[in-house]
Amino acid sequence: MTVVNISNFAFHLVISRILGPAVYGGLGALLGVLLVLQVPVAAVEVAITQRVASRGPKPDGDLGPLVIGPLVSRAVIGAIVLVVLVGVLSPAISGFLHLASATAVTLLGLMVVPVLIELVPKALLLGQRRFRPVAFALVGGAGARLVLGVLLTRAGAGISGAIGATVFGELVVATSLLLAVRDAVAHGDEANVLRIRLRDAGRAALALTGFWTFLGIDTLMARHYLPRSQSGYYAAAATAARAVLFLPAAVALVAFPRFAEDNGRSPGARRALIEAVLVVGGMGAAAALVILAFPRLFISTIFGGQYVGSAGIVGMLALSAAAMGLVSVLLHYLLATRSRAAMLIWVAVVGVVCAIVAFHHSIRQVASNMLIAALLLTLTIGVVALRKGRVRTTERWMGERHLWDLVAPEVELTLVVPHFNPGPRFRPNIDRLIAVLEAQEKSFEIIAVSDGSTDGSETALGDIAGETVRCVAQARNTGKGSALRLGLAMARGRYIGFIDADGDVVPDLLTPFLKIIDLYEPDIVLGSKRHPLSEVDYPLVRRMYSWGYQQLIRTLFRLNIRDTQTGLKIIRRDVLARTLPVMVEKRFAFDLELFVVARHLGYRRFFEAPVRLEERFSTTISPRAVWRMFVDTMAIFYRLRILRFYDRQVSDSVVSTSTGLNASSAP
Repeated sequence: MTVVNISNFAFHLVISRILGPAVYGGLGALLGVLLVLQVPVAAVEVAITQRVASRGPKPDGDLGPLVIGPLVSRAVIGAIVLVVLVGVLSPAISGFLHLASATAVTLLGLMVVPVLIELVPKALLLGQRRFRPVAFALVGGAGARLVLGVLLTRAGAGISGAIGATVFGELVVATSLLLAVRDAVAHGDEANVLRIRLRDAGRAALALTGFWTFLGIDTLMARHYLPRSQSGYYAAAATAARAVLFLPAAVALVAFPRFAEDNGRSPGARRALIEAVLVVGGMGAAAALVILAFPRLFISTIFGGQYVGSAGIVGMLALSAAAMGLVSVLLHYLLATRSRAAMLIWVAVVGVVCAIVAFHHSIRQVASNMLIAALLLTLTIGVVALRKGRVRTTERWMGERHLWDLVAPEVELTLVVPHFNPGPRFRPNIDRLIAVLEAQEKSFEIIAVSDGSTDGSETALGDIAGETVRCVAQARNTGKGSALRLGLAMARGRYIGFIDADGDVVPDLLTPFLKIIDLYEPDIVLGSKRHPLSEVDYPLVRRMYSWGYQQLIRTLFRLNIRDTQTGLKIIRRDVLARTLPVMVEKRFAFDLELFVVARHLGYRRFFEAPVRLEERFSTTISPRAVWRMFVDTMAIFYRLRILRFYDRQVSDSVVSTSTGLNASSAP
């Protein structure tokens, strides 16, 4: 996407200098029409991607049983209809835009043919997360458009030459994508034919039409109301400002298949939304601020000195584009969840049209109207999308509360051991745990939860499985927190803990932990690598990560805990019974959320205990893991301080726990 957008920018840079402001304004307006024409295409693409993604990602090179031939045939028929429609309307469109002839508009209609043909294979590849062939096709088409566009406009073809080059670029893209999925185009078993729901396509068509109409309507109206040279300045500023949309386009492309998993109901879809908003918001704001700081330099570098009249508005339009980048991500999320709230985009379109009709006497007035409308739209649609995600998450976990209706504990300690491909040390570690617990002369149980392991580790305990050792397996890998939730919900102990499966945290540490429980009956006992008596030797980079993360935790949550992430913790049953139903996290921030929610519920007796780690830390923490941990941490902060999510769940949790206690005391 970066290469494509740089190529497109170079296209505008060269063409604008050749045509001059008065003629280039017409090209900018035509490209605005093109955005609207592409909306039905994008809508069908969204519907197909959603359909394919809901089936789950396929390995690279495996198209699965899907057959797309019938959809491609229908796309061709739709292209013919649209070409005829644009041909009929071309005189009216060229007259509205003050063009010398209707040739450029007719060429614009012909471009619908390759665009519609390419949408089906592109959507199929995106839904299967096969981004490489899509990338090659887009880059090839952008390069062909740039080269041919320069040649034709220099030869005197004007606006028609620029549009003709754009048509040729789309032909290159369509051909490349069809070759990438040629095995899936052929007709096959009727049961394997890919189909889409018209309702999904219609909803996407309306929403995306509104989005692209909003992005292009200001350039069209500027061309209609303002002098030609002024409209050329506005078109140049609008085109330059859309550089801010480079990143959102790529993020929405990659994130949408994740949004569409389980129709947007999975926790992974919610995490993908938060990650996408953080990335797009941060990078969009940074790009807009750079343009605001150097508007004349930015415009003159791209379009030349003859367009410096655009410098006064390019900053406002860059901020507007940054806001619309967030809208793009949020809108795709709403489409993935099949929400009618996506139609809010049309309220913004009507609003900005009315504002421009009322105030259109200068390019600054038009740009100001766009900025105000974009900011209001971002705020509105952002609140709607985040509230929708919060409600879905709440409903998902509140349904599990019946698992935590308290009954009388049957053993003194339950120890949950989540594992995902733990390796050869798994069975010896479980044997050592059993030996240590038997030596304490306490009743206990061990629940080993396989988080979608593929190394056969869930069968390693077959000969000792029974009342003392219970084995549970999740069908797929969904995260440590998810495995812990499953194991903890099955626990029968008065105290319930969990420990890492690979033996890095040595089982012998349970002895002092149990002594602390006998002496103080704490709310939670946790292992801490930063305890003065801990025996840990780990690299400087790991120490820096750990120290930095703990400072972040103290700042955000005011937790007086030196280490939240060591893999050994034991919690009193009633504390866990109130805390777990309120929790949401399913990955490595599960431990942090446990402490945050427990403290929020009024529990304070957290005892840190020293640990001894046998792992020598030969591996390093990946940047991706650090990023995910940061995103999950900020999500907990957002739920705690902004949404007040945990406040709303506390009363329900108390009622649920009280009901269970009353039931357990019955004779």
